[in-house]
Amino acid sequence: MIGMNVSRQANVRREAFTLIELLVVISVIALLMGILMPSLQKARKAGQAVVCRSHLKQWAQIFHMYAFDNANRLPQSIQGGALSAQDAYWIVATLPYYGEKKIRLCPSTKVVRDQPVNRSHGGTLACWGPFDPATPDNWWADFDTGSYGLNEWCSSPPSGVGSFWGFPAENAWRRVDARGAARVPLFMDCVYVDVFPLDDNTPLDEEPPLYEWSNGWGDWGSEAMRLVCIDRHGGAINSAFLDGSAARIPLRGLWELKWHKAFDTKNPMTAPDADWPRWLQRLGDS
Repeated sequence: MIGMNVSRQANVRREAFTLIELLVVISVIALLMGILMPSLQKARKAGQAVVCRSHLKQWAQIFHMYAFDNANRLPQSIQGGALSAQDAYWIVATLPYYGEKKIRLCPSTKVVRDQPVNRSHGGTLACWGPFDPATPDNWWADFDTGSYGLNEWCSSPPSGVGSFWGFPAENAWRRVDARGAARVPLFMDCVYVDVFPLDDNTPLDEEPPLYEWSNGWGDWGSEAMRLVCIDRHGGAINSAFLDGSAARIPLRGLWELKWHKAFDTKNPMTAPDADWPRWLQRLGDS
């Protein structure tokens, strides 16, 4: 009996892990996790970018459905005719054409505020909004937060209006069937609800932080290209185009697109000697 007990104890000792063996196993697992995590993170970001483009493709269809009901014209953006300022603006004009609110948000972003803020910008990975109501009817209520914005040049101001929001109406893309629509950004990743990009806009000297934005860096009507020049999808943003398509736009390619009718694509940022800030120099053009 004594000999059998000694034999069992020896077997138990042989089957158990030593402390060194346990540390080796933990080290191997940690090493494997270190190898796999970047790949998993990359796959996660790639999946988010695909979902984002799917959302923007739906937004392209929403604007086309609106145009189908309005003689191929885009929302008029400003008050005029039978439309109030609220009904003319894209946020309210598109509401009847979708029901799933999650398409307002790029899946790479998150809401960072729980209290309304006036002129609420987002960030590279932060949603804009919610907004502090600026009018008695609270016209932001139906679209309080999001992470996409409209190229406001894609608007159809009322006939006879010389300017809208301070910009020349003659440069607006009024219709979805405009010539060259495949090169006109319509709706895209953005830190604000809308933008008026101009061909003399420049990128920020330093890369903006992920979850905040300063109005001093740029706004919807001043250096507006900066609001879309954000590294949200691996050196690029996603955008719906006026022809109904959706695609990835490298940040250094933003200045090559036809944002408004008179936008000069041969601008300083598309020249061979363009003076790109360091954070954009590492990114490709294609």
